[in-house]
Amino acid sequence: MKKQGYPERFELGFARGSPIKRLIRWLRMWVLLTFKYRFLSVGKKSYVGSGTWCSRNRITIGDYCFIGSHCHIASYVEMGNWVMVASNVSMIGGDHEFRESGVPSIWAGAAENAPIVIGDDVWIGHGATILHGVKIGEGAIVAAGALVTRDVPAYAIVGSPPAKVIAQRFVNEEDTEKHREALQQLRDTYLGNC
Repeated sequence: MKKQGYPERFELGFARGSPIKRLIRWLRMWVLLTFKYRFLSVGKKSYVGSGTWCSRNRITIGDYCFIGSHCHIASYVEMGNWVMVASNVSMIGGDHEFRESGVPSIWAGAAENAPIVIGDDVWIGHGATILHGVKIGEGAIVAAGALVTRDVPAYAIVGSPPAKVIAQRFVNEEDTEKHREALQQLRDTYLGNC
């Protein structure tokens, strides 16, 4: 019996082309993740698109994650498994101090940079901006162009600047619980007991 086909569908992007092309893509990703971005840890089958800028030694991403092209990640980020980040998404942290009298903001330093925590199975739409200290719950969806300044509950859909809950991903609690159980089965089957 086939295991719902999740990894097989995801791996299609990696499996296209000749063995030489697949090797070149794999080497490119390995070089980017190891030397250019210097992620703290990277899960299996994760991908970062071209033109993306990331702060070094600040980012942890799980298994089967996708980060689109031209993203800007300038904060501490802890990303779960099966996370999709569309193109041109910004994750930014550390505001400038501006309340110190007599000191220009540029010289006043920066505030503490709290991490952005993104749960499993999250989808972040094109051009969204996520500020430091935000926690995005499991299964949540952030609409394109949203400005996320506060925590996002699990399975919520948020949109419009500033981001607010506009709907729930699932209509009833039974569907939400069914999805949680399916995610746990995937964790157990493909990731080992997390």
